[in-house]
Amino acid sequence: MKSVLVSGAGSAIGGSLVRTLLARGNVKVFATSRSDERLAELRKAVPPEQRASFVAIVGDAGDFSGASTIAAQIETLGGIDCAVAIFGRGAWTSGRLVDLSPDEWQAVLDEMLTAHFAFARALFPILSRRPASLYVSLGGGAAYEPMPDAGLMSIAAAGQLMLTRILDRERSSRDPRVIELVVNAGVGPTEAHDASRISADDVARVLEEIVFSGKTTRSNVETNGSLVLMNPKRG
Repeated sequence: MKSVLVSGAGSAIGGSLVRTLLARGNVKVFATSRSDERLAELRKAVPPEQRASFVAIVGDAGDFSGASTIAAQIETLGGIDCAVAIFGRGAWTSGRLVDLSPDEWQAVLDEMLTAHFAFARALFPILSRRPASLYVSLGGGAAYEPMPDAGLMSIAAAGQLMLTRILDRERSSRDPRVIELVVNAGVGPTEAHDASRISADDVARVLEEIVFSGKTTRSNVETNGSLVLMNPKRG
């Protein structure tokens, strides 16, 4: 049985991934969120026959102290084979980059970049104890596109992309394999029909494939080393 930790389980993508993994079966899912209420709602959405494989952990996985606390809990519960890092925020604009306050600059970088470092730093030692372990992060296409009035999102996303590449290059023989799924589009709800967007459920299904096989065969997904780029489906 595979054991998977999903951070950001209270988000649309995180919650969908948890449900998708549990529906697949033969998996134990540790779901973490800062919100006890969102985890409770997620548990209600899990069919009763799957709930024994669902473990909710309340905590801030993107904070150095919180990530360490979650890692200690995971270790006590037997460890994991895979960690999925889902952090960040949705669409965000705040005018020109030079007009941002120092507090806003720091807050966005903490949420969209530092959180990924804190999580990886806490989970790598645990993952290194399992053979063929995997660390997966979720990123955005803003990493490739300078976005006027939302430039800090581009900076943070590009930093996350480089963080992934460096983690991959610095891997020791016992470290987990590192993959970042870069969603190169806005993410909409399940019922969204906008061809330029990708649904949260579609992202979750690709993440599920990566978690279980380390790759995906979707036609709208391109792989380049440790980076996996997901584009909207055309036609």
